[in-house]
Amino acid sequence: MPTELPSGRYMSCAFALPPDAGGQTRALLMRNRILAREGGVRPELLTLGGYHDHGERCERLRERGLLLDDMRVRNIFEHYRDHVWSDDAKPVRELEDLSPDLVREETTPEGAPWRAVYRPDARRRPVYDYLRADGSPFLRMRHYSKAKKWSWPDSIQRIGPDRTVLGEFDSLGQWFRRWIRELLGDDKRAFVFIDSRFLVPHLVPMLGPRIHLVYKMHNLHVGPPRRWDSEMHPVYDRVLRRINGMDAMVTLTQRQRDDIAERRGRTSNMFVVPNPVVMPDPPVPRPERDPARVTIVARLEKQKRLTDAIAAFQRVLESVPGARLDIYGDGAEREALQADIDARGLGDSIVLRGFDPRAADTLWTSSAFLMTSVYEGYPLSTLESMSRGCPVVSYDIKYGPREQITDGVDGFLVPAGDTELLARRVVELLSSPELAQRMSAAARARAESFGPREFLATWAGVLQATVERKPLRTRIEGVRFELTRLEPVSPLIRLLGRRALRLEAVVEIDGRGGGTGWDAVDFALAWVDVDTGAVTALPLRARRSKRRFRLRATIDPPAGNAWLRLRLTWANSAWQTEVARVRRGRLKRSA
Repeated sequence: MPTELPSGRYMSCAFALPPDAGGQTRALLMRNRILAREGGVRPELLTLGGYHDHGERCERLRERGLLLDDMRVRNIFEHYRDHVWSDDAKPVRELEDLSPDLVREETTPEGAPWRAVYRPDARRRPVYDYLRADGSPFLRMRHYSKAKKWSWPDSIQRIGPDRTVLGEFDSLGQWFRRWIRELLGDDKRAFVFIDSRFLVPHLVPMLGPRIHLVYKMHNLHVGPPRRWDSEMHPVYDRVLRRINGMDAMVTLTQRQRDDIAERRGRTSNMFVVPNPVVMPDPPVPRPERDPARVTIVARLEKQKRLTDAIAAFQRVLESVPGARLDIYGDGAEREALQADIDARGLGDSIVLRGFDPRAADTLWTSSAFLMTSVYEGYPLSTLESMSRGCPVVSYDIKYGPREQITDGVDGFLVPAGDTELLARRVVELLSSPELAQRMSAAARARAESFGPREFLATWAGVLQATVERKPLRTRIEGVRFELTRLEPVSPLIRLLGRRALRLEAVVEIDGRGGGTGWDAVDFALAWVDVDTGAVTALPLRARRSKRRFRLRATIDPPAGNAWLRLRLTWANSAWQTEVARVRRGRLKRSA
């Protein structure tokens, strides 16, 4: 029986869809192809970055089979280039003349006007006028970096055909959300997928009962040493601060969902949907596997740690002198990697093949696939390798390889950084055709469990849950926390050698629960070890009077350095605070 998806518009948002698509873009496009072919919906792809070759990019994606012919890609700049602003207000003022500060004029591939670049102040960022086909401006804004919040424009001017300013947006988000609402029109429901972490601050929250915001996290959110409590890049901090405003926050693995839940609370809007793989038909006739061939398909960037792969393959050659490693992909590290290959004298055995859209076809004849990344979100390249029966030898990193590979059955998992063991596993596959054949069959069977049918069924469950839980969404607007007592239980117990403390506190919540009552508020108290990240849950009693809660607990301070965390979760919302901290055996209340 086919999977039935909830009715509504299906819109996927990204800043761009680069033709030389990386894993995130390929995953976005694959999801939409499956939604169209298997789910019977008509997905719409929305891009929110300005690119002069928008149409050319789409054609290249279609040529490579990544974009279906009838799948529409809309761009916000192209939309307003072709459509008059729908402002009913009278013009505000004449557009300031910046022609003396013109730096250059940019055109589309066909030679039509596209953008004028001005630099009215050498110390500040350039100003862009985005142009209609007749050369008149329709939008003015400063240059910005999507990763740097300080650069985001606070004035985006809407310009009429007569060069009058019709109004201004005070943020990118205001403009982006307005466009999506315009596209939605009078339709009753839309699922708005956000596939870029850079877009989250601009689209979340988007209030309204008919819009369901679904964020898909494609990447690792923590830095070294990659614990749940490791420091995050500000981009991911902005994402996690907005989970309360999402209808669904979707990770690729349960481990990542658990790590995020440990950081900020396990709310009702957190889901897991692994990336799928479309099983390719074997070539006819089916080629033999080359017992000397190893393959990598990866961007040539530091994240992929390809210097480890090169070092490991040098060891492989000591046992299998005729082995060859083909590395497909381009990136900033190409020259450095080639220099490393040359310095080791491996130019005849390791070849950088560059980007090749047909690179996956070589996996039908390869005997092993290497994955040496520092981190991943959930790599597609490993699934694509397994779907072609090519066993993967991968570092056991966060996240993905462990969820895809059964060590010793359909591939090998190796501790990150262990190039010696990595090499030994590759040698095992190259030296034993029987092992390679057995793992090849197991890898392809394993990949089948990540097929489109399972993927679609999982998404149907997530989307149906967002529909059912929409009326139950909560919103915490403020929390008043008062620690009324944190002291030894009694002098007698202290004399007996126990350090037990009595904790009493009052929490009052200012918020809205929709159809979710105050009884659904859940409190949790825990010690968090500063050095290890270990979390020790503590018993806690809570008594409610309307939106006011009295909390009581008897706790023992830990011996090491730790902080005492109080957390509340209320359906899709979460809040937490540090109550106290232990340093060198001394307890101190937190501010």
